[in-house]
Parts: sequence; structure tokens; C-alpha cells
Amino acid sequence: MADDEIFEISRRKALAGLGTIGLASAGAGLGTSAFFSDTENFAGNVLQAGALDLKIDWEEHYSDWSPDEAAAVSDIVMIDQYDSSGNKLSDADLVAQVPSDYVGLPNPDAPLIAVPEADLVAFMNATSIEAYPDENGNGIQDQDPETGNPVFPGGVDICDTDSDLPTALSASLRTQNEDTFDEVNQAYKPLVSIDDVKPGDFGELTLSFHLCDNPGYVWLQGECTAAENGYTEPELDDPDETADANGDGQDDRVELLDEIQTIAWYDQDGDNVLDGGVDTSVCAILVLDSSGSMTDDDGDGVSRQDEMKTGAKQLANALLGADPDNRVGVLEFNGDANVLLSVGAAGAQSSTDVENAIDTVDASGATDIAAAISTADSDLANCPEASSRKVMIVVTDGQNNAGSGPVQTASDAAVGGSGNTDEIFAVGTGGATQASLAAIASPDDDAHIELTSDLTNAIANLTQVVLGEETFFNGTLRELCEALSTPYDADGDGVADFDVPGIPLDGNRVTPERDCFNALDTHHIGIAWWLPVDHANEIQTDSVAFDLGFYTEQCRHNDGSGQPTAAPNGASP
Repeated sequence: MADDEIFEISRRKALAGLGTIGLASAGAGLGTSAFFSDTENFAGNVLQAGALDLKIDWEEHYSDWSPDEAAAVSDIVMIDQYDSSGNKLSDADLVAQVPSDYVGLPNPDAPLIAVPEADLVAFMNATSIEAYPDENGNGIQDQDPETGNPVFPGGVDICDTDSDLPTALSASLRTQNEDTFDEVNQAYKPLVSIDDVKPGDFGELTLSFHLCDNPGYVWLQGECTAAENGYTEPELDDPDETADANGDGQDDRVELLDEIQTIAWYDQDGDNVLDGGVDTSVCAILVLDSSGSMTDDDGDGVSRQDEMKTGAKQLANALLGADPDNRVGVLEFNGDANVLLSVGAAGAQSSTDVENAIDTVDASGATDIAAAISTADSDLANCPEASSRKVMIVVTDGQNNAGSGPVQTASDAAVGGSGNTDEIFAVGTGGATQASLAAIASPDDDAHIELTSDLTNAIANLTQVVLGEETFFNGTLRELCEALSTPYDADGDGVADFDVPGIPLDGNRVTPERDCFNALDTHHIGIAWWLPVDHANEIQTDSVAFDLGFYTEQCRHNDGSGQPTAAPNGASP
């Protein structure tokens, strides 16, 4: 990345830089010749290059255990990190201290604190210190309550805002407070700028990116640029701060770079919180619209039905691969509803059988969503394990237009009534609306509703919600920088088939088929950091700086392998 496209961050900072590259696409014009005395003209023909523009927005959080954080919630549970003998507890022991209906933060698998689920939004608002756009300066990002997308004054779309990120970093829509603005020099600080980190502090940065005009492959990249900051007297006196403790000739002084822990994930719902997985098996039924309108092409050359099938297969394979006890059934609906593969059948544990059932979906007829929900709920009674999380995933391109009754009534009966369903997810396109999907979903919140122009990715990305959001890195800040020094491919489907350079995922390195991120949709990357409570004098005054950025190139005419040579502006995949 070029120097002018990198944000420098020092001491307790997560920073972001940006590199972009645009490649051309073309629209076609026509022309003809006259024959005999007639004349036919096609005027105003145009060949125009396309565009690829990557836009970034963000929200940053910081918890230092201040009184305003405690005042925002009914209770905060501090997680004991050590037993009575001073021994570090295991991650499982830390999780066991999180009460029911509480959320462990910042890493749910090794939490420092826990807050009630009902107070989570209030806690995140209390710890939000920096956002863009943030017109009222309260540190909380201005968002559309239905879509979660950033809202700019006058309804301006993010793709129509200033073209370069340095402009955004000094714009009035960035939060201005003591954490973000240098009053002496009358200038904004780096994206995240906190200079008094204490053991037990933690922070989080969600970077949301938008591909304007064209779909693109996206890489996450970064490097550590500075560390240490001299040595104070208390630091040098600390027994852990030894230049060569084991006599191997290596400097063994404790570095903040090695003590800060980080975790990074696809923040599917954009709530700035890593949503953990479920402790039980999942029994899911795919409820797929096979009405006649599913044969429509929304302009990308692929029918809605084919997009749905591709996404459904990706989701099914991810669910089945996550736990041998998981099950996936398939139901199609048009004017009526038919179970193609019951969750109770042996084939519900076979990727091949599930994919074959999905392939038999054939669009024609009307749309009876109420019948589909009722029939799917009945089939979920066949889940072999009573303790399984019973999930219904309804995909449709329209609204109920057949005679089985109100959709909301069917949904309420399935979840919470006499039904068998724990949750209903609703994915819609075409004639579906936010309101029509809310009638399907239970609960009808952002995590369970997706109104989209890209059925494939929207369905596949539900993996992160059903199983927990996908973590793609967990380690020290130094290790994160090393992993990203060879840019990480942020795989567009969000499913665990990606390859982090140098960091095997679950012990297996997989070379994926690169997937495109859809243009105009919002995509979120969450990065949390924390300093464990077992560090004190040995990290006094230590500082660390690192660069983090995105690189993109359009999907068309590229294979996702990245540019073989340095890209423009110094960005290099």
C-alpha cells in the first residue's frame, strides 16, 4: 500500500489502510449501414469503461472498565482468570463462568467479562468511541435500522461519497472527541488512537467494506511497523523483562506486540460482537421457493432458482461438515409444500443426498409460504436428537399469494406455540420485502432476516449465524501481522474454506476456489484485541504500530489469484 493510503497506529491502536484497483468493463453500442434509399441509424452509441471502487466505514469500541460502562448495564460479571492457587484457568473454565443469557466479551471462547444479552446493545453503545459516518458525534455509527448500512446526510449512498479514504479520515462525519482529535494540532488522530492501555483493557474495530459498481475479489493485508518505546525503571526491574533469560543469545524482553491478543472474524450481522457457536447439534430444513418467478434472471445471467440452489448447497455442506450429528432436510414450495428429504432420513446426514434433493427443485406455480412453514415445522419433529437446535431456513422471491392463511400465524405456531421449531431464518429477493420477511422470521431481527440481490452469498453466509460467526484468526498481534504480510483472501462466501497464509484453519490448509464479494452489499470484518490481566510492569510504555488494509480487484477477467506484480499505488496482493 502506498504511504498516503496507510493509517499509522501507535500504542494500543488498530489501524486501517486502503488500497484499491479498478479494471475496465464495457457496455456495447450498435451501428448499421443503409441499403437502397432507406436509412436506419442507431445514434449515441457509447463504449464506457466500468469502475471498481472500494469504500470503507467503521465503528470502534474500547472498554477500560470505566463507570459509564457499568452504568449502561444491569450487571457486569468479571471473569476470574486464575484459580485460588494462582494458576491460569483454561478457556473452558473461563466460559463456564458466563451465566446463562449473558455474552462473553471480547472473545466468547476466552472471555474477560460477561454482560447480559438484554444489555448488550447498551454496553456496546457505552464503549463506542469512534465511527464513520457519525453526524452527531456520539461515537455510534449512523445506520439504517432495517439494513444496518451506513447512513450519510441527505440519504447519500456510501458509493457516492468522497472517493478517497484520507478524505473520510478528516471529514466532519468522523467522530470528534479526545480519543480521535488532537486539539493542540487541530488534526484528527489515526483511526484508533489510545495511549494508556492497562492489563484487562480490550477494544474492537469493525471495518465494513462496500464494492461499488462491480463484484470483486478482496484481500485483507497488513504489517507491523513499530514496537517498543524504550525501557522505564519499573520495566527493567521486572523479573520477566530479561534481555537473555535462557542464554540462547536472543532478546527475551516482553513486548506489547507479543502480549496483545487478537481475534478476527466475519461479522455477519455487523453488531461489532463475535457471535459464538452453539453447544448442541443443528437440525435444519431448507425451505426453498419453487414458484414460477424463481426462473427470473435479475440481470446477472443466472436465474434466482440457480442462485438459490448454489447457496443452499454451500450452506448444507457447511452445516454437515461442522458436526457429524447435524442434519439437513429439504422442502420445496409453490402452491403447496413437499418434503424432498426429511430431516429424519439417513440421507439428511449425506452431502450427496442433500445436494440431489436440492437439484430436484423445479420452479412453477404460486407461492404458499404459510403452508411451507407449517409443513417444515411438522418435519422438524423428525429430528433424531431431541436436544438439537431446530432451524428452518426459508428462501423466497415473493410474498404469500396462496390460500393457507397468514404467514405470521404459521410462524408463530411453529416457534413458541405448539410447534417444533426453535428459529426461522428468512432470505428474500425479488418481490419480497423487509416486512414480508419479518412475518416469516422468528425472532424477526436483523440476524434472522436478509433482503438481498445475491441469493447465493446470502444463503451461504447463514452458516456464520447458525453455527456462529466465522473466525479466521486468533493469536497475538505479532502473529496477525505476520499472517497478513502475505495478503489474506477474504473469501466471499464466508464459509470456512479459506486459506490464511501461515495460519492453518483447524489444522488444515485449504486452497479455495475464490468467491466474489457482491457489489453494493455491505461486508463486515471484526477485529478485537485485549491485553490479558497477567501483565504489568514488563510492558510499561511499550508501543506498537501496525497497518491493516484491503485490496480488491474485479472478478470479471480475473481468476482470484491476485496480480503477479505490484499493483498500482503500491498495493500488492
